[in-house]
Amino acid sequence: MVDQMLGGLFGSQDTDDEPTRRRRARDFIDRHERGAHDQMSDAEVLQNYRATTAQLSPDEYRQAARDAMRQMSPEQRKELRREMRQRSGGRYEPASESPEDMAKAMQQAHQDNQSHGGLGSLFGFGGSDASQPKSEGSSPIDKVKGVLDNPIAKVALAGVAAVAAKKLNDRGL
Repeated sequence: MVDQMLGGLFGSQDTDDEPTRRRRARDFIDRHERGAHDQMSDAEVLQNYRATTAQLSPDEYRQAARDAMRQMSPEQRKELRREMRQRSGGRYEPASESPEDMAKAMQQAHQDNQSHGGLGSLFGFGGSDASQPKSEGSSPIDKVKGVLDNPIAKVALAGVAAVAAKKLNDRGL
């Protein structure tokens, strides 16, 4: 089951064996935990965020977001709160910078925009991309350029993806 969940995640190919997929997942989680977000492409973060969060219930998502927010400094949470407020026109404004309030607003944004990329759509990445021209051999994620132009968005989405991956691995999915 973990093998199926990890298929296509963390840069995995469908033909990769389970140990390779697990190694790539551990690498992504490790880079996040070390704060090496500059070693992650926007496309990698978005792909892993969308794939892992699709496996979570709303409560599990909120828990993953809360855990990810606990890993961020108060200054990072303040910047993320400001960014969420600005990008959503005030629709998703956490009541405070506490991990709980941040997670609640993130979960609401994710749930409201799930068909368009979840929280990632708030930072400019949409899920349907029907209006965008597609060239052969490229995916909508390949066309992402500057989506996560604020590094704090990348840190937040990578954090949720890493925490979610750990939770999914623990429960054997």
